[in-house]
Amino acid sequence: MTRLRLVPLLLLGAFTAGCSQSSAVPSAAVPSAASSSTASSSTGELSLPAKTPRRHTARKVIVSEPSSPTIPQVCLSTLHAKWCVAKVGDSFPPVELPRLGGPKTKLATLYGKQATIVLFWRADRWMSRMALEDLVSFVVEEYDSHEVAVVGIAVRQPARAAQRLLNPTKAAFPQLLDTNGSALAQVGSVALPRLYVLDPAGQIVWFDIEYSESTRRELAQTLTVLTGNAK
Repeated sequence: MTRLRLVPLLLLGAFTAGCSQSSAVPSAAVPSAASSSTASSSTGELSLPAKTPRRHTARKVIVSEPSSPTIPQVCLSTLHAKWCVAKVGDSFPPVELPRLGGPKTKLATLYGKQATIVLFWRADRWMSRMALEDLVSFVVEEYDSHEVAVVGIAVRQPARAAQRLLNPTKAAFPQLLDTNGSALAQVGSVALPRLYVLDPAGQIVWFDIEYSESTRRELAQTLTVLTGNAK
């Protein structure tokens, strides 16, 4: 009888020993050999495996070449348009006026081979000094006067008043005297200084009234187009 009792006990012990490795800890919680290095040695807790880095695709952005410069468009308000008789595309009116310190001169004889800039101005307009100085530094000193000509037309002012402003600006380019305003009336009225750019044929390609920094910028762009040289 004693031998019969020992057999069940041995079988039960063998059964229990076999389950201790397979069912005591769920198989999903047991780290595999590949992930065993991520387990914590101090607490026995398992850390999550590192995420697989996302694959990045390099994209090449193609930037088109800048387009060739064009002559700026002249945009005028309704009021300013009423002050302008000559517009883009018109031939500049024939002007013959006394030259400061010289005889009567036809404007057409002073045209440049590539472009001509005509500035109407008065000494009592503060923007006139800015315009005269800019034409010296940005045009006269940068371009050949035979290629790009600059002509000033002093409106309704005596020769002495015009010369007093010309001296500090060092504007030595030709100056015509429109003492009664007849030349100005052929292109517009008021809003001085006003500046016109003509092509070799004397046609107006661009103009602006009431000189400002934007005038200077658009003037430079216009000359670049007419001469083909960026300054």
